[in-house]
Amino acid sequence: MKKSALRNQHGQFVVEGILLMVVLLGAMTLMTTKIRELGLVSKLVTGPWDKIAGMTENGVWAAPSDASRKQHPNTYNRIFTPED
Repeated sequence: MKKSALRNQHGQFVVEGILLMVVLLGAMTLMTTKIRELGLVSKLVTGPWDKIAGMTENGVWAAPSDASRKQHPNTYNRIFTPED
């Protein structure tokens, strides 16, 4: 008996592997371009960093601006002079 050409599937695993790699590469390329367009990484870094910078500069959990600089602990009138 002669084997059918349809039963010979020696290269199918390789072909399916290449197709999966092409699909995954396309999906990763699409995801990275969308992430770059939306600026998600920069938002994840700069958003919290503003509040941390405000805390290190002014002692207030806010962005380091003029409004938070007015809340710096050294601007409060904390001097106590007892009266005799």
